[in-house]
Amino acid sequence: MCRSLKNIELAYQALHLYHQVDPYLTPLRTSISTISAEAQPLLLPILNRAAVFAQESPALISVGVLLLFLLIAVQILSFAKRILMWWFRLAVWIVFYGLFAVLLAVVWKRGVGRTVEDLAAWGQHLGEFWWDEYRKWEGYQNRAAARGTKMTGTRAGNSWR
Repeated sequence: MCRSLKNIELAYQALHLYHQVDPYLTPLRTSISTISAEAQPLLLPILNRAAVFAQESPALISVGVLLLFLLIAVQILSFAKRILMWWFRLAVWIVFYGLFAVLLAVVWKRGVGRTVEDLAAWGQHLGEFWWDEYRKWEGYQNRAAARGTKMTGTRAGNSWR
């Protein structure tokens, strides 16, 4: 019983809204009606001719259906790409602001001076590691050049170690 009263109330509100908006919709309805009445005699022969042509050539309909499926597939792939890009941007955003929050927490806990000293020490260790690796691989390359072999790809590791 309560639902029927609610439905009646909703119907009454919709009818009231329709009567309020009707003066604004009447010119739009008359314009659409006029355009439809004037366009129908022009478009009907074209549509009839297209229907007859489609009936005489069913291959054209097959091509049209194939193009429609292709369009739908492209739209689905585009949608999937947009979703993936949204998730990727969200992940990058979370990582960036997460690292920023961690840096702020470290600065808050240890102070600016100790944080800068730690970052400088880590940078120095990273630079030393990079130079050691660079020298190691440069040595491998020099040994390979002395033997006359070429270091290419991932299989080169077996021949020069």
